[in-house]
Amino acid sequence: MNEIVNNTKTLPRRSISQWLFNPFSFVAGYQALFLGLGIMLISALFGFLGNTHFDGVLDVHKGLEAPLWLFLAEGIINWMSIAMPFFFFGLIVSTSSLRIIDVFGTQALSRWPYLITSIVMLPKATERFGIYLLSRFTSMAASVTMSYTDMLIFIFALLVTVIMTVWTVALMYKAYVVSCNIKGARAIVTFIVSLIGAEALSKLSILLLFEHL
Repeated sequence: MNEIVNNTKTLPRRSISQWLFNPFSFVAGYQALFLGLGIMLISALFGFLGNTHFDGVLDVHKGLEAPLWLFLAEGIINWMSIAMPFFFFGLIVSTSSLRIIDVFGTQALSRWPYLITSIVMLPKATERFGIYLLSRFTSMAASVTMSYTDMLIFIFALLVTVIMTVWTVALMYKAYVVSCNIKGARAIVTFIVSLIGAEALSKLSILLLFEHL
């Protein structure tokens, strides 16, 4: 009994900052993959309920109603679009052996802040204010009645979305350098190239899906 207690005391303690900004040093592989896929599934469900589309690796928009499968497909496309180039560059520039499950698993988990985005975008106020703004800058007639409450909810959701996007990018970078064991200029340059390419690939793929609705 004393041995078990002593072993428990020797386990490394994980700080809150580690869990929030760099969990990949102790969560990887299949554990990160299943956790990340589960969170993406829940995010897609909230997106479906609030008509919130993650229509790009970094993009979030209120959009038209669509079947649940489209929201699920958006999450999978975004994840695969960023994980594939990271694994490709990892094979080229890393001096260590790579495990594909680590790269794909940590990238799946790195998208968890978008779960918070899908929740704050649930209120209909965000959609109403978006339509109102669109009517102000286009010739479209306003079809909604606005209130200060709607405006405040929209501003709050927008701020949270921006913060979660920045957070997600930071997590994707951490996941990349940890899973591929890359650092310095090589990590930064290949990360930026991968992110730009993944954004273009994901946007194109999701637009093709919308054509089949």
